[in-house]
Amino acid sequence: MSTGCDETQASENVKVFAPTSVEKEVQLRGSFKRSFEIHEFVSDNIIYYVSDPKQLLIKDSKSINQKGYYKYFETYVIGNISPIGQYGPLGKYQNQITIREICA
Repeated sequence: MSTGCDETQASENVKVFAPTSVEKEVQLRGSFKRSFEIHEFVSDNIIYYVSDPKQLLIKDSKSINQKGYYKYFETYVIGNISPIGQYGPLGKYQNQITIREICA
């Protein structure tokens, strides 16, 4: 589902909601990349492992004609940043974002 997002609030959230020891809801603009064992979102030089239970990023990639398994595109999301930990294959990522919505 795509919704409108407040750009001012989102840019402020990037600074306020850096990864911490507690889960936080954020709005972030950044790059999504999917390839072999890589599902990452990069925003403000922070790399997040992506949890996308509703497959919203994949649906969004189809809307911009990215076919196949490998994906890379800019997007704007609302999601929850998990506490700092070990996420993804072999615990490679310290940060994780769970995607709730894609902003238009």
